[in-house]
Amino acid sequence: MKPSDTTTLAATLRLAATELQAQQPPPALLPRVQAALAVARPRTASRRHVWAWSGAAAFATLLVGSAVLMLRLPPPEPMVDDGLRFGSFLPVAPPERWPRDTAQAWLVRTELPSERLAALGLPYDPARAGERVRAELLMQASGEVLAVRFVR
Repeated sequence: MKPSDTTTLAATLRLAATELQAQQPPPALLPRVQAALAVARPRTASRRHVWAWSGAAAFATLLVGSAVLMLRLPPPEPMVDDGLRFGSFLPVAPPERWPRDTAQAWLVRTELPSERLAALGLPYDPARAGERVRAELLMQASGEVLAVRFVR
């Protein structure tokens, strides 16, 4: 049966599928095709296993390499030192409230009355109580002061 010029593509494809299903290979060809298929299957299966094992080996190498790099990195330096030298941060909040990893903190420049030094536990001269001291505050987003550093 031949398609006419006015038949649709879908009708033509259905006709081709029906004709293809109706065709059968010659009886002598079927055993040769099945034997060739049986020989070809183990090779493709073994190739799949090789790819699977190579992928697993690459993943394991990446995992071990990442672990080695993480173990070789030095621990992060603490942000706060002894607080006795001018220019270093003096902790005001306990260390467990300090930001960790990717948490944010802000550095705010300000001037404090020198009497605030006493509130922070630092020595100050009462004769200079009216003077202002330049400082930088390390603050959390909530406004809590974590540390203070005095600037000359």
